[in-house]
Amino acid sequence: MNTKHQTTSFSPVTRRSFLKNGAIVTAGIASLSLPARAQVNKNSKLRIFQIGVGGIGSMQRGGLKGHPMVEWAGFCDVDSRETEKIKTQHPDAWTLSDYREAFANKVADFDAVIVDVPDFHHATAMLTAMKHSKHIYGQKPLVHQLSELKMVRDGLKARPGLVTQMGNQRSCNRGRMMSVEILRKNQLGRPVEAYVWTGGVSRGHYFADPWSAYTPAKPVPDYLNWDLWRGPLTSEMPYSDDLAPRRWRTFWETGGGQLADWGCHLLDLLYFAYDMPAPEAVITHTPKPPSASHTAHNLSTITYPGGGKFAREKFVVHYNDDGLMPSFAALNLPPTKVGSNHTMVVCEEGTLLLQADGVPVIYRKGKEVEDEPLPQTTPRNHWKDWADNCLGDHKPLWTPFDIGWRITEPALLAVKATRYPGQELRWDAENFRFKDNEKANNEILSRNYREGFAPPTVS
Repeated sequence: MNTKHQTTSFSPVTRRSFLKNGAIVTAGIASLSLPARAQVNKNSKLRIFQIGVGGIGSMQRGGLKGHPMVEWAGFCDVDSRETEKIKTQHPDAWTLSDYREAFANKVADFDAVIVDVPDFHHATAMLTAMKHSKHIYGQKPLVHQLSELKMVRDGLKARPGLVTQMGNQRSCNRGRMMSVEILRKNQLGRPVEAYVWTGGVSRGHYFADPWSAYTPAKPVPDYLNWDLWRGPLTSEMPYSDDLAPRRWRTFWETGGGQLADWGCHLLDLLYFAYDMPAPEAVITHTPKPPSASHTAHNLSTITYPGGGKFAREKFVVHYNDDGLMPSFAALNLPPTKVGSNHTMVVCEEGTLLLQADGVPVIYRKGKEVEDEPLPQTTPRNHWKDWADNCLGDHKPLWTPFDIGWRITEPALLAVKATRYPGQELRWDAENFRFKDNEKANNEILSRNYREGFAPPTVS
């Protein structure tokens, strides 16, 4: 990737010379004002600290591969197999098992943080980075608890100059960007309602079966620091390979099931196109409440204020898992073979259907349109655009945290409402609480954090 950087006639102040000359002593780059840090970054490489090396962590490194201004400062993983492997790939970088040590002892050695850990660690890791004025790339869903949305929102207000990006790489797909433009300019008329659905929920690479109990405890492998993996959890969760390294998504205390896992990849289209207001209410129908693990066969209705840019007084999103799609006949659409992970937006003059990695299918007057004009889009690079912005450039980013937390909000509401099947919960978005429902506020709004692992206040 060719990245242009400004040059001047004077000798540039590089990050290393700044440190060498003693201008930064303990806090390093983090102590600089954000404009000053941007100037330093323009003249040196962006040094990144990655928390969570295995699994999806390799995708982030691959996305940044070849960027001439990116260096890997350090890596953290609770699995020593992963840190040993990364040492062979990046021998000049340091490795840790506890990311808190990096902020305590190495904070001057990196400028940005990538967070690729299970959902229940997100808020603490990201807010710790935010508190230390580090640019952040954070995985989706942005947080695990509804109360953590407010923490992120308030942190962004306290650190407005940070460059952030949620791990929503599909947003840069050409089909998705075209769909945003079609909807944004009301090419199909104003939006009426939306239908969104994920795939099936069953045991596989990332999930155990819904309503599963924890499997009997197994001996913790020598390579895994189970205490650090548990992190903020106050319960003595038994180790099993159904939790680590990947099936933690199944369980209430650690993940968000299919609805949270896919929400940011599917609901984002609505937020990009319509700059959605905050939800007003949620109701999720499910066969029975969750146990230790999440439910399935969930049908969730999320209600937003409408009017104006919307065709009705309320804009309703039907968000389901398990491949539960709407009736095409009822929507006056032709029989169509459709799989999982789709977003359908019904508008006044037509309907747009988009698979997560696909191109838009347009229907008008009950028929698929073969020659619908499709807008031109500018290619974007999800990862390298983030790095370029950290380095002081000004490129559009599809999912900075200020919209990322808002996209996460309806996904979490749908998930948390499974605790109360068929009961409508009214959401007070301004105060991040449920209206007139203290039981819900006490049970599904937030969590207790183990000492030493709570998200810090960013001020």
